[in-house]
Amino acid sequence: MKIAVITDMEGVAGILNFEEWTQPGAPYYERGKEFATLEANAAIGGFYEANPDLETVVVDGHGPGGIDPWLLDSRAQLSRGWGVYHQFGLDGRFDAVAWVGQHAKSGALLAHLAHTGSCDVLELKLGGVSMGEFGQCAAIAGFYGTPAIFGSGDRAFTLEAEALTPWIRTVAVKRGVNLTDGADCGADAYRRHTPGATHLHPSRARELIRAGAAQALRDFMANRDNYPPLRIEPPFICETRYRAGHKETRRHGSDIVAMYSAPIETDVR
Repeated sequence: MKIAVITDMEGVAGILNFEEWTQPGAPYYERGKEFATLEANAAIGGFYEANPDLETVVVDGHGPGGIDPWLLDSRAQLSRGWGVYHQFGLDGRFDAVAWVGQHAKSGALLAHLAHTGSCDVLELKLGGVSMGEFGQCAAIAGFYGTPAIFGSGDRAFTLEAEALTPWIRTVAVKRGVNLTDGADCGADAYRRHTPGATHLHPSRARELIRAGAAQALRDFMANRDNYPPLRIEPPFICETRYRAGHKETRRHGSDIVAMYSAPIETDVR
């Protein structure tokens, strides 16, 4: 059995804001990578607890990188630097896909560090459905027939994941406090809109992640029919609305990955 574990940083317990934690040169960036890697290790540990005969590939999905290879569980492989960025190295070789450190989509209420790719994005729709980074990755995995089984991150992310893939097991490690969607904010203002949150202690978060990942894999192995891939019907159309006021559209008739490399149609309002 082979599992892809997609990681990000903004949904990790103890990572407090964008400016100090998530970018190279920031004062706590290396500590943030440590926190993210240890949460990934917790999920990996849970998966191997459920099935010792396993192959795991950690897909570092944070823009500038969020995984410290030296700290990563030695049983896992690390994937980084894909030919097609949005594919995240996913293909038909995986039996299941999981997420660690994932954040909610742009505009989500009670979210922490919510965004979709960047804070410039107001909303993204794939196949007419509003989605964040999780939804897009789950749809790409689903295109190859791979189901989502586990995800950890902030509480708003877990609700988003459960709405798109009701069969997924989730673990919330923090809870945002913003009460508005920030739709009237520009990119810089929105970046400052969602830093408020209540966090679990990182060690407690890892305990819950390990237990949740183990149970998710046990449930999946017990009845795979309960875990359908997330399918978006072709033609594949991705519409991205930006805070600056314009919209970009990409489309492809039959291939969701090729869609992300298709020519951009721009609508300026």
